Amino acid sequence: MRVTSNRLTSLNDTELDAVVIGGGMAGAGVARDLALRGASVALFEKGDFASGTSSKSSKLIHGGLRYLELADFKLVRESLREKKTLERLAPHLVRPLPFLVPVYRGAARGLIKVRLGMWLYDLLTPGKTTERYRVLSPAAALALVPSVQAQDLRGAGYYFDDLLLYPERLCLENVLSAVRHGTRAFNYCEIEEFVHGRGGVEGVQARDLLSGQVQTVRAKTIVNCAGPWVDRVRAMARVADRTPNLLRTTKGIHCLLPRMTDRAVYLSAHDERMIFVIPWREFSLVGTTDTDFTGDPDRIWATREEVTYLLDEVAKVLPDKRVALENVSYTYAGVRPLSYEPGASATRVSRDHKVVPEGPDGRFLSITGTKLTCFRSLAEDVGDRVMRALGRREPSRTDRAMLDGTDEDAGKIEVRAWMDVSEEMAATGLSKSALRMLVETYGRTYPRVLDLARKLPDGYERLCPSNLEIVAQLHHAVREEMAVSLQDVLLRRTGIGQSRCQGLDCAESIAGRMAELAGWSRRRLEAEIAAYLEHVERSRRFRQR
Repeated sequence: MRVTSNRLTSLNDTELDAVVIGGGMAGAGVARDLALRGASVALFEKGDFASGTSSKSSKLIHGGLRYLELADFKLVRESLREKKTLERLAPHLVRPLPFLVPVYRGAARGLIKVRLGMWLYDLLTPGKTTERYRVLSPAAALALVPSVQAQDLRGAGYYFDDLLLYPERLCLENVLSAVRHGTRAFNYCEIEEFVHGRGGVEGVQARDLLSGQVQTVRAKTIVNCAGPWVDRVRAMARVADRTPNLLRTTKGIHCLLPRMTDRAVYLSAHDERMIFVIPWREFSLVGTTDTDFTGDPDRIWATREEVTYLLDEVAKVLPDKRVALENVSYTYAGVRPLSYEPGASATRVSRDHKVVPEGPDGRFLSITGTKLTCFRSLAEDVGDRVMRALGRREPSRTDRAMLDGTDEDAGKIEVRAWMDVSEEMAATGLSKSALRMLVETYGRTYPRVLDLARKLPDGYERLCPSNLEIVAQLHHAVREEMAVSLQDVLLRRTGIGQSRCQGLDCAESIAGRMAELAGWSRRRLEAEIAAYLEHVERSRRFRQR
């Protein structure tokens, strides 16, 4: 799917059912939900899909154990239900992950409180048949995670949530599914103005940032899924007079240490914030902070102070010499678009989503408080509201349509059958690890990449000496997945840029290949490489004093 100079032309003289602004998890989910109901939709994202908050998460699909302390039982139950749903819809991306919650003498969250939390978590889990959450003795906890600090350990909670291998791929699967059902989706396309009429906001003026083309698009409803930019979009649309601020934006950072455990550790900091240590790829992913942020979401990075805070708290529970500033491979930082709640601390603001109808007829909908785990139920809620505004009845299908590139009914899928790659090993000469990587990336559509590899003279060759991805994946990303920049490929179509080498072993060679595929000029090629190196530098800026 190459980017052309006139890709917005298909929207000429068209009134759509909905324009969705923002191509993160919320916007991608909304576009898919509406498309599967038969609505005509255009999705606009000013960067790449999932390039904002959605790619800066803790990579978890979880019920939100800590939300029990806030008595937010509705959100926990919804999250646990959605967790089970995503296990069915995207089994290639979602993996069960055991969590240990160590409890120490004198802790504010004692064993009784943890035991009650485990019991409630178990009770709220849909489809529960046996007890899956329990409290362990100190000896049992140390047997599971020997590196946990033994001194003053009173015991530990033990439960399961899910690891999300590629948040970026989950977002992309939603976008591609929406496109298969008629949505016109555009990355690198910014909303410049809104079209107003007697009924309020009646459309948008969008600028293609790749070509400079400007297109007016009329729509019966507008869905503002712009994340940290929601209030800015509302102000531009002139619907924010009554309530100028819907958002409470907070900053969260993560850092990547060498892999220390095979189970996640969930620990309480001295200020009672909760911190995860999550086994992901070859790393232990440590996060997150939760502090108010009022700056530019496009210019954000983890500071030395924030990284040191996380490491100091982790070292108290995991006294491992690898928990040190010099061992941090890289960091990332994001901004949460929480709902504005006057007087609440950053950590106590609800993560439950809100859908705020605005404008004269309530057809301008703004979304706040999105939790990644609940993106699908949020999208269903928005879809219901949009369909009512359109005067149509069509139920949501997203709770059963697979997110593996097929949209088939989830009840008919036998996962183990398509996870077997023994035949492909013999036919392609690729290692089992390489084929598993393809399955985890593309789900059941991975044979399409292998078919493409067979047609290319170097299709099976590795893109990077330090990673398993192959040349055919680059061609697939450009042709079929709307990848138009080097960062798209390294960070959001493959996992190369999130590996230990961060793509520095191969960025220039991949950029050279992409330049041939996309017809880049020498100037564009150099700009792409420079932009990627700037991204890497920002992820390591915490090292500066």
